[in-house]
Amino acid sequence: MYNSIISFFNNKNSEMKAFKIQDLKRETRIGITANNLSEILQKGKQKLKISNDVQVTVVLEKDGTEVTSNDYLKTLDPQTVLVFLKPGESWMEAGEQVYHSLNKLYNRTKQTDVVKKLRELMSDEKSPEKISIISHYLDQLQTDPVSEERHEHEDWFEGVDKKFNKKSDFMRNAAQQRIRSYYTSAKDQIKKENDPCVKACLDEVMNKLNEELKRNKFHGDYFDRTASKNKICDKKGWFTCEGAFDEGSCSSFHKINPYASRGFRHMFGLWNLDHIVEKSREVIPKLIKAAQNKRKAEDINFDEVYKYLFKRDNLRLVYIGCHKKAAREQTISFDQFYVSRQETLLNDIPVI
Repeated sequence: MYNSIISFFNNKNSEMKAFKIQDLKRETRIGITANNLSEILQKGKQKLKISNDVQVTVVLEKDGTEVTSNDYLKTLDPQTVLVFLKPGESWMEAGEQVYHSLNKLYNRTKQTDVVKKLRELMSDEKSPEKISIISHYLDQLQTDPVSEERHEHEDWFEGVDKKFNKKSDFMRNAAQQRIRSYYTSAKDQIKKENDPCVKACLDEVMNKLNEELKRNKFHGDYFDRTASKNKICDKKGWFTCEGAFDEGSCSSFHKINPYASRGFRHMFGLWNLDHIVEKSREVIPKLIKAAQNKRKAEDINFDEVYKYLFKRDNLRLVYIGCHKKAAREQTISFDQFYVSRQETLLNDIPVI
């Protein structure tokens, strides 16, 4: 008889399993032990202060799978997290929950209160990791991405030349400066050519490139959120990292809005317009080689050169953390820079 009793309790205890329970808000997570689903419901309602007459649904926290039987319960690992859903509630994954919470926090009508609470939280927090995360979010809350004029957001224009009265004008100029620097560095690299005939050919190409850049206003529209086409950002000014030259996209989802604050405007200087096929190691050397080997019946295809130096076909916006300086497999042949003279003459005939 005694052995039977001991055996009964041993078997019963062996069926006990530890779980963690919480409600949809995920504000509290409580550990319980239970033999079956009925016991989980009973203890869970008690711990989460849910009335016994409320019908609840139990789901897995990780993917929302509903737990409806003891057989399925037995397959779960110890310490599995279970969510108690009340009528009208539906499961959301953790990422979606964070997204909705951030949307509520970013309500601009409550922005002052949120900033105050975050500052209080930071003053009591000791963890540098948590402080860094809160500080970064605080920076985002204290931005003004909507304003455009200098008088609307004077702090953004601190240190900016007085000739710029709109954010988009400054950003347009920033893009133009980058494109001009590409032209200047290419021209400096070509100056090293000693052969007078080759030099004359290259100078002609550079002059044509300069004229085309002027017609395109040095592609200031790349950074101008008000531009009707060719802008890299969206209409609010958000730029997305496009990833390293050998990747399809940015796996870290880097984004920035330099229109939002002076700090983010400065940080945008760490974002590169990167040449996929490298300018100084590949494009310009192949252009020089094309000029050196050009036959009389051929001309340099300046449109092709222009594409590799200044167009989005070969330019990718990359955050410095994703930028790679390693040698690249992307190459071109100098033959790509040739076009028959007959084709050049046909293109030069004016349309009447």
